[in-house]
Amino acid sequence: MIRTRKLLNRLTKYFILSTALPILAIIILSAGLLERYYTRQLLTLMDGYVDSTAENISMYIGNLEQVILLPYFDDEVMSLLSKYSKQDDVSFVEQTIFENAFGNLISSIRYVSNNFYSTLIVHDDDVIYSSSNYTLSEPLNDHNWSEEDWYQKAIEENGNIIFVPPHRTDYYSPSDDEIKISLVCTIRNLVTRTPYAVIKIDILPSSFASFFANLDFDVPFSAYISDTENNLVFSTSSDSFMEKMLPLKEENGQIKIEEYNENLVHHIQHNIVDTPYTLNILLDKTTMMKRTVTVYAIGIGLYIIAFIIALLLNRRLTKRISEPITAMRKVLSEVEKGNFNVSYESRKGWELEELGTSLNHAIDDLKDLIEKNYIAKLAEEKAENKALLSQLQPHFLFNTLNTLIALIYEEKYKELENGLYSLSDLLRYVLRKDNLVPLSDEMNFIMSYLLLQKDRFGDRLDYSVSVDEKVQKMLVPRLLVQPFVENAVIHGMEPDKRKCTIQITAEEKDGRMMITITDDGRGFDMDRTDIMSSIGISNSFDRVKILDPEATVNISSSPGNGCIVIIDIKEVSSYENPDC
Repeated sequence: MIRTRKLLNRLTKYFILSTALPILAIIILSAGLLERYYTRQLLTLMDGYVDSTAENISMYIGNLEQVILLPYFDDEVMSLLSKYSKQDDVSFVEQTIFENAFGNLISSIRYVSNNFYSTLIVHDDDVIYSSSNYTLSEPLNDHNWSEEDWYQKAIEENGNIIFVPPHRTDYYSPSDDEIKISLVCTIRNLVTRTPYAVIKIDILPSSFASFFANLDFDVPFSAYISDTENNLVFSTSSDSFMEKMLPLKEENGQIKIEEYNENLVHHIQHNIVDTPYTLNILLDKTTMMKRTVTVYAIGIGLYIIAFIIALLLNRRLTKRISEPITAMRKVLSEVEKGNFNVSYESRKGWELEELGTSLNHAIDDLKDLIEKNYIAKLAEEKAENKALLSQLQPHFLFNTLNTLIALIYEEKYKELENGLYSLSDLLRYVLRKDNLVPLSDEMNFIMSYLLLQKDRFGDRLDYSVSVDEKVQKMLVPRLLVQPFVENAVIHGMEPDKRKCTIQITAEEKDGRMMITITDDGRGFDMDRTDIMSSIGISNSFDRVKILDPEATVNISSSPGNGCIVIIDIKEVSSYENPDC
């Protein structure tokens, strides 16, 4: 019953992981994509609106700039301005003619909007012309006009239009408290560039309100115009959005825009061409996110209802699957113990009845297979591996005895005595019954073997053995490395009576064991030498493959350049194949 419950819970978990969670992810992703699509559409709409509105405002300001150019289209006006600039006496009649002529020039622009506040033409400290839609306000006669900042900047700009930030004027009577923005420029002789006068056009910021009259993005917003000094020129917003999201401060008579929290608003801006102004639109992210959360909530609510229904149906179905599977597991457990006399009792009407019948047939077939084939195959493989090792043992003994005989011929009796003692230790290792040994034992055997060879060859032979601690306890086939070391001594060093150094390293690399045998002996021609003709080498190849089919033994050499052997074999920490 416990196993049935575990399987039932596991199938339920798989249902949640494979079905419920992906559906939930799809719902969340869909809501996210919907929010992104909605936001993208809204921002695209905003961008188009900002672009067209900025162009309209640019055209509006361009029309105002035309007022500055009007005097150049009337020779009589320019002639009178020339007289003013030379401080000639201008008669009352000429003054009247000038006012009428210039007034007619700007009449088409002046009465377009009541927000066109006034036009001033000033030379030094004299007002040459003044007109306003606000007839009650007149410029002061005794005002020091030439000391005004806008007047001096206009003279310095040499004919370029300057934009004056929002400001209040103190040179009208009666005084007013209106905030104005201004366009100022000098009127000059077109040939000599001599300034005749300075013309100043005042407009009220509220003149921009008409461009935002029908603005509606279905979310709280703020639209405002600012200049290069971050001064607020004009603003409009829905509800109290401006006060919440766009903090303002007053500095030197100017309203400055402080930094706002970009995490709370979407911001789109567009430069107004040929002006120092920028049009900005801010949308409330919080409202947009609330709509997204609503979509998420509806989607997840529907998902929860569907999930509960699906879970109940799934539990009922998985119960009909889990109980037969649990019964099959009990049968398989008995088979694992070697009991092939068990069988699964089928239940009519259950989904896995056919699978249970197939299981019974498989148990019978497996029983026959083990008896006829598997046991025979293991016996054959064991005999083959033992034959390889038994072939290697006398081969090693024969070569070692040859070494001792050579010591007799060379009359190295002391070395012979030491060699015979060493041989007894080597034989104990060679004749061990276990075919897999720790790498540390194999390397100790190699060092004993090299010490025996050192007794014979003396200074002609140097060697070093380095084994990484990570692989010392790993298992390798016994006498795996010795044939390659023996080859280095007998074929790499002995024939030419040359000095030879043998280096052996073993290390862990990418979860595998890497054994490298390097010598600087005479080497050989890879194309003309049959490596596998050596009993020791060929046996090592075969035994490595039995232990690890993916193992590799790479040998590289050339005449006069020694030899390198790299054995790449998996790490073995238990006797998983003791017959290697």
